[in-house]
Amino acid sequence: MSHPIPLKPVRLWHGGDYNPDQWPRDICEEDARLMQLAHINIASVAIFAWSQLEPEPGKYAWEWLDETFERLHRSGVSIALATPSAAHPRWLTQQHPEVMEVNEQGQRVQHGIRQRFCPSSPVFREHVERIDRALAERYGRHPALVLWHVSNEYAAPRCYCDLCADGFRRWLKDRYGSIDVLNRQWWGAFWSQRFNDFDQIPAPTVQTGRAWQGLMLDWKRYQSCLLCEFFKFEVAALRKISPDIPVTTNLMGHYGGLDYAKFADVMDVISWDCYAKVHGDPSGPAYAHAYMRGLKDQRPWLLMEQTPSATNWQEAATLKPPGVAALWSWQAIGHGSDSAMYFQWRRSRGGPEKMHGAVVEHAGSEKARVFQEIAALGADMAKASGKVAGTRVAAAKIGILYDQECRWAFEGSGGPGHQKPYVETVGKHYKAIWRQNLPVDLVRMDADWSPYKLLVAPMLYMVKSGEFPQNGTPEQLRTRIDEGAKIEQFVKAGGTFVTTYLSGYVNENDHVYDLGYPGPLRKLLGLWVDEMDNSKPGENPNTLVPVKHALKRSKKRYACDQYFDQIVLEGAEALAHYGANWYAGKPCVTRNRFGRGTAYYLGCAADDDFLRDFYATVAERIGLEPLLDPVKGVEVLERSGTGRRLLFLLNHTDERKNVRLGDLRGVDLLSGEELAKKARLAPYGVRILEVTGIAPRKKKDRS
Repeated sequence: MSHPIPLKPVRLWHGGDYNPDQWPRDICEEDARLMQLAHINIASVAIFAWSQLEPEPGKYAWEWLDETFERLHRSGVSIALATPSAAHPRWLTQQHPEVMEVNEQGQRVQHGIRQRFCPSSPVFREHVERIDRALAERYGRHPALVLWHVSNEYAAPRCYCDLCADGFRRWLKDRYGSIDVLNRQWWGAFWSQRFNDFDQIPAPTVQTGRAWQGLMLDWKRYQSCLLCEFFKFEVAALRKISPDIPVTTNLMGHYGGLDYAKFADVMDVISWDCYAKVHGDPSGPAYAHAYMRGLKDQRPWLLMEQTPSATNWQEAATLKPPGVAALWSWQAIGHGSDSAMYFQWRRSRGGPEKMHGAVVEHAGSEKARVFQEIAALGADMAKASGKVAGTRVAAAKIGILYDQECRWAFEGSGGPGHQKPYVETVGKHYKAIWRQNLPVDLVRMDADWSPYKLLVAPMLYMVKSGEFPQNGTPEQLRTRIDEGAKIEQFVKAGGTFVTTYLSGYVNENDHVYDLGYPGPLRKLLGLWVDEMDNSKPGENPNTLVPVKHALKRSKKRYACDQYFDQIVLEGAEALAHYGANWYAGKPCVTRNRFGRGTAYYLGCAADDDFLRDFYATVAERIGLEPLLDPVKGVEVLERSGTGRRLLFLLNHTDERKNVRLGDLRGVDLLSGEELAKKARLAPYGVRILEVTGIAPRKKKDRS
């Protein structure tokens, strides 16, 4: 993994997707004026403009893009120039139908919506490389260019053609080495599914059936790898000509089709598109921001897209109330983003997203509420940029392990039960920590864990053995880790580890360990899960009864539901027992001392109150304190660096809130107000406190 190229200059970026190819020259001139009013300093350009750039094979139409570069550069607006591979022109499909993907029914799709290409097609790659090189040769050294925006929202699984199927078989041979090893790992004797040769292995179309979990898991891995290799192919074309400009591609949060960790190893800066629901739980975007940041060692990242107002493709196009667009932008920045960017700058007059929110609505007026709010946010970002840019999210001591391959294996497993809430369960544990103002990261399994005192791994169904892949890309080989041993070493050295039910079941090939659950974690946790009871949510709930003094603050009983491990203690101590059902009195929460550290096991899906109290207890025992005392509905985040400490106070409610600052004092970067003792927050209000010192304590009157 090469050292990432930094995005320069170091500043807060404010802008969004801009489509001058859709508009006449007079509108584009007006856009430049409006961008200055809105304090826009970056525009993502030409994302879907291949047919406008190359209207006929080999005939380029550069005039509009040349004018755009010069116009924006004169206006002080930098450019993130896209490669247009996400939406290729009709003439390419007409000449070469084989560039289109084959769907899961085995049918070659027709030209239509975006992202329908076959990434294995040599013809498609030839044309993509040609247009990418042409863009790099013409604009790669232009002073306005600061970032390559490669393609747009890659998606998979996507293509089941013969080329992709052949590639899959080669990929499997690299991964397993021999067909005998593959048969053992996929448990091919079941249903007489053994293969004699790699050539017998099909792409899992609807016709071939999709019950085989080893096959389906590896198909998802392969399709993700295939798209990552295509991304690398595009990056290489740009690097040959424009080696000093950083590259990104916009990710989609918890999207399930791709393993973004592999893409992160190729990207210089993470960027992603956040479309949170208005009136939704603010822990949702916080969780997604943390996931995106954790893909690349907690480095600063870019909020590439959000809506300034409404999102047309959600069930309801609910407007963001006044203040929310700014609030959510500052939330992203508090979580490490160096930008607030939008889809889209100007609402299109046709097409699928003509009703999607934009900075400039159809009326084109600077007097519109949304434009005025975005302009005010841009002014505030410009004001705060000198203090915020150059900092990064302050180092957390709590990390939550998140792994896409583990998610795929669990979601594809034939049981237990049909509901497979991996993303939701990790999110519940994140929220339990986040809501207490305890700094927390999401962390890769292959990351450096040494900065953390506490690691949490909910539903760690897959624990890799470190045997596979035997060969593969550098991004794949980085994940070849004995994860059980790595976790043991972390705890043995003094770390604290928390995991839950449905952990340690299978290796990296969805092959069940013969060690009894939780497999390679059994010794570490000091227990054996004899069996697990599973029911639909609300159908057979139970209660969790803590033993005395197990928690810092404790209710007599907590609710638990859906998953109920039957635990046999093998050295661990019980911290809570079931309160009902035929397993009343049996342990459901345990603690085990291991080396210089401690491992906890949560054997049931406990409610939010228990998770809150549990993590408060664990944090206190290992010496961690919240940034500030929690206030319901207020999020507190910290960025630091270059001698500065910044606290972001974010009011996610429509009510006024007061936040106690304790001993801290400082200056609000947005208002210039000096703050001590407490900060008042307006509805949906934001304060960015630059901490300048500790407030002097009042002397006690001893007279």
